[in-house]
Amino acid sequence: MRSFLTYLSERCKWASKGTGAICGSVSLIVGATLAVLLWFSPRWFHGHISDRMNAFILVMVPLLAGASAFLVRWFVSPYPIYMQIRRTLDTLTDAKKEERTKAVQSCFERSAAILKQHGSVLLSFHALSRSEGHRLESNEEVAEVCDLIHAAGYDHPFEGISPGYVPEKDWLSFLKYVKHAPNINPEEGKDYIDAADRWRQDHGYPLPPDDAGYVSLVERTLLR
Repeated sequence: MRSFLTYLSERCKWASKGTGAICGSVSLIVGATLAVLLWFSPRWFHGHISDRMNAFILVMVPLLAGASAFLVRWFVSPYPIYMQIRRTLDTLTDAKKEERTKAVQSCFERSAAILKQHGSVLLSFHALSRSEGHRLESNEEVAEVCDLIHAAGYDHPFEGISPGYVPEKDWLSFLKYVKHAPNINPEEGKDYIDAADRWRQDHGYPLPPDDAGYVSLVERTLLR
């Protein structure tokens, strides 16, 4: 109900915008036209229309003509209101896209900086977790950050645990899980690797036929 009233209010605002000048112009044109007709055909008007009716016409017709300008703008107002709302939504959408692009780039840059400084003791997943990857808003954003990290020359953060243990559709959920679950430190060590195996079991995923990547990941973690 409130949205409908807001819509009617927007239509009224648009219809009223500049209406004073428009109504005044229309009334002036109509009034001037009637005055010219009366000036050049006084006998006809006097013979067919009473003086009282003449006065009424000279006053009311221009007023009604001016009011009709508002009514016409009211009836055509849905389209400009729609275009106005669409422009607003497009602006908000563009701003949201820009905000998310900055969030992805910022997360990648923090991860890369951490790996550059501590790459000998940390894995890419540790850096992603320290860069608050769990605060991203979708798996697509997580995948984009991971691709940027990998393209920069570092290991993929989910290498060894995806897709067999943590499918791509679960990446964001898994980041949130290891970040907030008790007794799991995703920012160093092999806690997140053990958590990935529990994640597979809890979600009923089958054991990967080839877990060489997982084993290699465990070995690399222990060496660090």
